[in-house]
Amino acid sequence: MNREADVRAWLEYAEADRRSAYNAMGAEDYRDVAFHCQQAVEKALKALIVHRTQQCPPYVHNLRQWLNHVLDLAPPLVLVEAVLKINLHYRATRYPGVADDLSFYVVQNAEDLLAQMEQVFRWILHRIP
Repeated sequence: MNREADVRAWLEYAEADRRSAYNAMGAEDYRDVAFHCQQAVEKALKALIVHRTQQCPPYVHNLRQWLNHVLDLAPPLVLVEAVLKINLHYRATRYPGVADDLSFYVVQNAEDLLAQMEQVFRWILHRIP
């Protein structure tokens, strides 16, 4: 597989998680909305990194780490904040005892996460031809 194909593959997986987030929203599974938002942003960031570096990223789930790879693109503060908020939901949605308060996973917060995910997606897609 060449690097351009790798970028497309990461974007396809990101888009699948994006769809899964919306499907979870329709099913009122707000914790799963959060998880799939995190996964979609993670994979989209990895696509951007592969596009820029021509290297396959390691399988790490910390969005803060991936964000550090694109800071030279001067993402707006609101985007950085969105990524950092979404980052919290990988472990909290998957492992018992990690989330301080599962009552966070309600419709309004899920809608906010979807909006933040979309904002990050748009920013990334504008940087990959």
